[in-house]
Amino acid sequence: MRGVTARAFSGRRGSLVAFAVDLDRTLLPPGGTSVRSASGLLATVRKMGLKVVLVSGRAYAQLTSFAEELRVVDALVAENGAVIESPIGGAVKLVGRRTGGQVRRRLASAHWADAEYGEIVVSVPRRRGPSVDRLLKDLAVDLIPNVDRVMVLPKGVTKASGMRFALRALHLSSRGFAAIGDGENDIDLLHEAELSGAVANANPRVRSIADYACRASFVAGVEEFVKGPLADYLAGRPSTRNFAVRGRPRLPSTSAHRMGSRRGTGLRPQRVDPELPARRTRG
Repeated sequence: MRGVTARAFSGRRGSLVAFAVDLDRTLLPPGGTSVRSASGLLATVRKMGLKVVLVSGRAYAQLTSFAEELRVVDALVAENGAVIESPIGGAVKLVGRRTGGQVRRRLASAHWADAEYGEIVVSVPRRRGPSVDRLLKDLAVDLIPNVDRVMVLPKGVTKASGMRFALRALHLSSRGFAAIGDGENDIDLLHEAELSGAVANANPRVRSIADYACRASFVAGVEEFVKGPLADYLAGRPSTRNFAVRGRPRLPSTSAHRMGSRRGTGLRPQRVDPELPARRTRG
């Protein structure tokens, strides 16, 4: 077990204003249908002075039902960053509608019964990744792996970009956040977070880049992160928990997460969607 030095908290006390939490395989185990048990935990996060942002690859309509059940969510980031409601009850922002429509029309011509469509995102089985890459080779899109599926999104749209939108709408765009997740589509979000965690059931790559690798899985892992390193971080105190003090690796851009690049295919330079806010420079 590695400890955190006091230096790791230097200059960061009180810098966090929000907590981004993933839904599937983080708050919600596979096959789960309710997140009611996590409501008290997220209420604790609010008492810490943080806004709670539910961040997911799920369609907006699905995510709203979970937010209503939790009752303590301040903002939603759905469809991996393409649909944002911030604050809850405010206007819903859709990012990349034009590209999303182009993707929908192009993939509809393939007549794949296993394709799933959201407002913007399209999800297909992971085995279809190479075929999708060929079909969409002239469009500004990213293919984001997520367990056994691949999400097709306008280029530059990620959970991190959605979180930036959410914070800006809450007038907190210049402040830091903590985040926890499990999947490859959480990597951009965790990398941008000031403090990041990965539940025990997370993808090995995700655990390798997170600041804190939980011993517990699913919501128990979220509780471990909140009551341990997050509480310590906010208090500005050193921790003797399972906290890795390591330099953050420089992650490739989202386009490098495409299935094409994972299979060694050359990638085309693409224009980032102009609706996306600029990435915040980390100090």
